[in-house]
Formats: sequence, C-alpha cells, structure tokens
Amino acid sequence: MFLAEVARIARVGRAAVVNWRRRHDDFPDPVAGTDVHPQFDRSRVVAWLLAHDKIGIPTGPTVASLVLAGPEGATHRLRLDDPWLTLADDPAGEDVLSGWSTDTDADTVAELAAGEFGASLRRMTAPGTGPLAVLGEVRVIERFRSGSGGLRLTLAWPAGLRGAASVGSVGVERHAVAYAGPGEACACKRHDRGESRPRGLVAGARAGGRAGDGVASRRSESAAPS
Repeated sequence: MFLAEVARIARVGRAAVVNWRRRHDDFPDPVAGTDVHPQFDRSRVVAWLLAHDKIGIPTGPTVASLVLAGPEGATHRLRLDDPWLTLADDPAGEDVLSGWSTDTDADTVAELAAGEFGASLRRMTAPGTGPLAVLGEVRVIERFRSGSGGLRLTLAWPAGLRGAASVGSVGVERHAVAYAGPGEACACKRHDRGESRPRGLVAGARAGGRAGDGVASRRSESAAPS
C-alpha cells in the first residue's frame, strides 16, 4: 500500500503520514516502491496504526446504506455489507465502493445504472466517511460470486462528481449560488452533461480536509445566494 492509502485508512492527509514516518522510529519500513513513492506491508501498517491509536476496530457490523436513482427518476434503497470504499485523490480519478449484496438488489442497481449516464447516488452513508452523493455516472463494474455463494457488488463513479449529501434529507447538497450557467464568479468548475441536461457542479476538495470525509462544494463569497 502507498502513503495515500495509509492516509485514507487513518482519515488524515498524506502529509500527516509523512510526519509519522519522520517522528516515529517504529513506523514500518517500506517493502517496495521508490524513495518518492514507497510501498508498505498492509498488515504491519494497520498493526502500527492500531498500536498508536490512529484507528480503531469497529465494535459492530459495518454496513453502507445507499439510495440510488435512475435516469427516469426511479429510486432504490439498498445496503452493502462489509463495505470497502476507496476515494480517489485526484478529481480526474475514480471512486470505488464494494460490498456484499443480495441478488435482487444487485439486479435492480444494474438496471438503474444501465443508461447512458449511469445512475445518481442520492445519499450514501458508510463507515469512515460523511454522507456522500454523486450527481451521476454511477456504474456497476463487477459482480463477484464467492465459493460460499455470496455476491460482492462493486460500484464506481468519477471522483469529480462526488459531493456531500444534504443533512436531514435525500439529495445532493446544492451550491449557495444560482444553479445555472458557468458565468458566475465561483470557485467550482462545471460539468456539462449534455445540451438537454442541467449542468452539475464538480465538487472541490475542502482545503485541509481529511481524506474519507467526503467532498463538499466550495462557496463563492461574492456570489449572491439562490
């Protein structure tokens, strides 16, 4: 595993992990990689994080709860057991979520995501991250059947479309300015999903935010609220 993944597990920035390596003589030595991009043994790093109270062991079952919506507005609630969420560091990258699912849920999700723009993620809550939402292009990239018969479902979406779910409601946390064309003075970029579709906000990472906390749109101080 690389430093970026260590940071995601501990829910800190990469710079914090670099500081741990400098300050703690017992931090595990790299097992591969280069001086610039060292790789570490996962089990040794996790053991070190636990020993130094950087992470904790969950006291109960881990479950991700999702609300997905298809292009025609149909929604479906589902859960993924034993979820594994990987958030990309680069907005040009891809976020990946996997977990154990039922056949019925997996079939419904695949149907919702089968359109040209995939499905949207109205709200997702999972261990290690705040409520997330994705404006679109959520797709099923793998269905794995284990030897015991369990079905593991893997979803992915462009990291640049990740946002924060609204508190207390189902939906994407909207920007504080008019949800219109790209002419306003705004720190956010815009994602054009086609002439016939509304423009979506490409969320920017919080300055100094912790990895795994999700991403929220940045607000423009000079723009008038909608």
